Amino acid sequence: MADPMPVTDYYVLFFSHTSGMALYEFVRQRGIRVRISPAPRAATSCCGMSLLVEQRELEAVKACIEVSGIEIDKIVLLPRQIDPMRHKFC
Repeated sequence: MADPMPVTDYYVLFFSHTSGMALYEFVRQRGIRVRISPAPRAATSCCGMSLLVEQRELEAVKACIEVSGIEIDKIVLLPRQIDPMRHKFC
């Protein structure tokens, strides 16, 4: 049996926390679903935060970046970094 395709997410990385929070507010005001996430260790960034974006929301987030003029470092595609077993002890 073949392994299922790994789930991937896009991470928007920033140079500063201020830019990250500004973009978060900008996209949320437009009804776009994003989550604040620690910057994944698999991608380097000067700032410790990122925005976690699912593929279906990526184009809308890119449009918001363009319209808002908020500076980002880069957008990276990575296998899902969330461990569903984290903090489960039983």
